[in-house]
Amino acid sequence: MSSSGSSSKIPPVVANYTAKGERGKLGDIDCYFTGKKGSKRGTFVNYDAFRYHPNVFQICDILGSLGHYVVAPDLFRGEPLTMEDLGNPVAMGKFMQNSGSWNTSKPNYVQGIEHLRNSGATSVGVIGFCWGGKVALTSLQELDGIVGGAIIHPARVTSDDFAKINAPLLALPYNDVDLEMFKKGYEELGTRPFDAKCRLESFVDVVYGFCGPRGDWSDPAIAKRVNDAIQLEAAFFDDLMPN
Repeated sequence: MSSSGSSSKIPPVVANYTAKGERGKLGDIDCYFTGKKGSKRGTFVNYDAFRYHPNVFQICDILGSLGHYVVAPDLFRGEPLTMEDLGNPVAMGKFMQNSGSWNTSKPNYVQGIEHLRNSGATSVGVIGFCWGGKVALTSLQELDGIVGGAIIHPARVTSDDFAKINAPLLALPYNDVDLEMFKKGYEELGTRPFDAKCRLESFVDVVYGFCGPRGDWSDPAIAKRVNDAIQLEAAFFDDLMPN
């Protein structure tokens, strides 16, 4: 994969981060905006199943410093899942049928991507973490004009998803079972015209959610792998988005 060199400009992530972007609204939904409005590179970020978090804001800010205009909507409108919900089948079922469903998220994707384009973006990509990885992957199946998607420690992805996507994919699976499933899925992508732009990298050596709220970025080993992930994202989108 070629790169215009953004990855060499990436600062190391830090713990106890103070976000540099701005809060605002698109319609009735709160959003985090960062980067240069008017940039040709627009990026829509879908956080994980828990909440807005400084770790996610920091990744957004780094992408903004690399020339992306980034929007990250609060898809749960201030009511994210909790760790206790993960062990509650009723709560998880309700989540997946309502706020965690693609049907609920799709209007916000359409709205956010339209905002990026109206702000000057000629190329729009999507990034999703954990549960958000599944939703971002679905956007590559159902929405036109997205140049590519990066999914970080994705959850709930199935082998059927790969045959349906219509744009290049960067995937960073976090466990051996998912890695093997992704390897088979990428064989399916080998038949697609954008196969050469796709990338699959293993992150099975770190904890689930290491790029989101679960990641302890004061741990140098975790922080290094977060920077590895950001470098892969930057190079992936460099290859898809002209300056």
